[in-house]
Amino acid sequence: MVDITLLVQNAIPWILFIFAILGAIICLIQKDLLKMAVLTSVTGFVIAAIYQLLLAPDVALTQAVVGAAIIPAFVALAILKTREPINDDEGGS
Repeated sequence: MVDITLLVQNAIPWILFIFAILGAIICLIQKDLLKMAVLTSVTGFVIAAIYQLLLAPDVALTQAVVGAAIIPAFVALAILKTREPINDDEGGS
């Protein structure tokens, strides 16, 4: 018989690897840049979970703070600051 704990311990890292790869691919194909910033955050959080499973809690904490919070926030801020204002004048003057 297969031990269920051994199966779960082997399956969880692979599931996280697949989520990280899919998150990065979905992030790359986004047209909206703010959605891309949010997906970057999700991918960073999954990578932090992978580090935690690999028994590197210090690296996981750093990845969670930097990769899942600071970098996506800076990217979103840069996107919002560089967008052109919406012009409500249809005819112009």
